[in-house]
Amino acid sequence: MEIERNYAAATKPVRNQKYLHFALIPGDETLIEQLSPEHQKALRSEGSYEKRAREFGVAVGTIRSRLHRAREALSRLRMERDADAPKDQIGLH
Repeated sequence: MEIERNYAAATKPVRNQKYLHFALIPGDETLIEQLSPEHQKALRSEGSYEKRAREFGVAVGTIRSRLHRAREALSRLRMERDADAPKDQIGLH
């Protein structure tokens, strides 16, 4: 029984925490303005998922999903912006 439990724990899929260390950087504000109002509000909010969920009046899973999608969209906008920037200006917007 112990072996089965250890095997189950060892083979459990690990969640990809792609945005674990996500942070807003200078120049993001103009990009954030291009996002939906829900995504803008999610990115500008602070605190735990629970606090944000209470503030927005939604479930914790909903705020987690909104934050993930907002971070993903902002990352795409950053890449598009940086692809158009001169090489010595990347990340300085």
